[in-house]
Amino acid sequence: MQDRYAGDIGDYGKLGLLRKLSEKFSIGINWYDPGKLDFERDKNGEFKQEDGKYRDFSSVRKYDDKLADELEKIKNNHSIQILQGLELVDGAVYFGEKVPRDIDERKNWHKAALKKLEMSDIVFLDPDNGLLCDSVKMGTPQSVKYTYYNEVRDYLAQNKSVIIYNHRSRKKEDVYFSEIIDKLCRETGIERDLIQVVTFRRFSVRDYFIISKDEPTRDTIKSLIEELVKNASDDKKTFCTLSDVKNTRNISDVFKNKVAVVTGGANGIGKCIAEEFRRNGATVCVIDKAEGEHFVGDISDKSVLERFAAEVIAKHGYIDFLVNNALPLMKGIDECSYEEFQYALSVGVTAPFYLSKLFAPHFSNGGSIINISSSRDRMSQPQTESYTAAKGGIAALTHALAVSLAGKVRVNSISPGWIDTSYKVYEGPDAYQQPCGRVGNPMDIANMVLFLCSDKAGFITGENICIDGGMTKLMIYHGDNGWELK
Repeated sequence: MQDRYAGDIGDYGKLGLLRKLSEKFSIGINWYDPGKLDFERDKNGEFKQEDGKYRDFSSVRKYDDKLADELEKIKNNHSIQILQGLELVDGAVYFGEKVPRDIDERKNWHKAALKKLEMSDIVFLDPDNGLLCDSVKMGTPQSVKYTYYNEVRDYLAQNKSVIIYNHRSRKKEDVYFSEIIDKLCRETGIERDLIQVVTFRRFSVRDYFIISKDEPTRDTIKSLIEELVKNASDDKKTFCTLSDVKNTRNISDVFKNKVAVVTGGANGIGKCIAEEFRRNGATVCVIDKAEGEHFVGDISDKSVLERFAAEVIAKHGYIDFLVNNALPLMKGIDECSYEEFQYALSVGVTAPFYLSKLFAPHFSNGGSIINISSSRDRMSQPQTESYTAAKGGIAALTHALAVSLAGKVRVNSISPGWIDTSYKVYEGPDAYQQPCGRVGNPMDIANMVLFLCSDKAGFITGENICIDGGMTKLMIYHGDNGWELK
């Protein structure tokens, strides 16, 4: 058990749940030990962040004083052996060997864990980061900090119930749950109804995915979780919640056999758009400057665009959707050079035009081009000329292309307003300056992209749709919506 287990109140809930379960079932615990990993050190050889410490539990009603005291005592010096000696979870069987990096050694490590925990009714898998995500591949140094899906499958094959610790990604909650649950079902062969999720929110968000094929076991676990859920803190903030995964969205096949191209699709809004296309059955081709498992290149370069388009057509033969999303440079008149201004226009206007030209002969029937503009195409802040010009240009390019490609491809643009790509929730004036009462997130844009690409938008072309929560429509003076002129 590493120091990071001292990070949040969720650790109390986690151990509390396991202690309750141990009164009814035999518990096996696999504390993943990644050791000291080189990639976590900075250039001076120091670890990049301090390990967390246990929080003050006094604000949580009915918390376990004994457990809190035990955790406090060992916060600066603890190990799996110490935890086992404390008997924090009665009668639990622990497996805590260091997780190897080599993939073949990892298989042997997993076999040893299965053997050690084979008599357990419920197995708790507690890696640093949770279930293996798409951005990390098996056998890489980072992968030691994750549970592999085949390992979950093997525990379930032994008719065990499984509880898996998982980090919350920075995505809208229904999207996050849907992705994890869809992949769990796909990779392990289990049904959605067999999965429960308990989320600890008191100080930070941690989720525990609980899978049980045995109905009595599942009902018992659920009743214990519901007991935890009722344990609200004195300041009325939710301690933990039980999520109804049945109501999370399933992957659809509305865009099955469709090919979507997304520029700037490695991060932010572009990444969300690409993920939503995939979730709905499309094959997605991404080009981005950032390194990754996509076509890597700078779209300001004509030859890069030509190579990318040729590769997409050679592989797929056609495309259905082109989303011109890549972000131009933002610099103002005081500092922006001639070359930088030209670069912004190359990324923001020329590349969308040229990709549209390259792909025009290869669009299938019902094809659609979506250009991502900005509400800055109609309003500005100081020192934003390069970005604003590019966004204004792509908005104008939209209706020109819509006319030129009429009858073959529909062309529309979207002008996002304030979109926080980390899904941060803002309060006060930041939220209320927008009539919708909140800051936007990437799903607000992705949803419109998919709508405009669907048959439901078959009578829409040449439009520029502003998605800004109404921000550009609300006039704010001194004293309005929490704002003051100072």
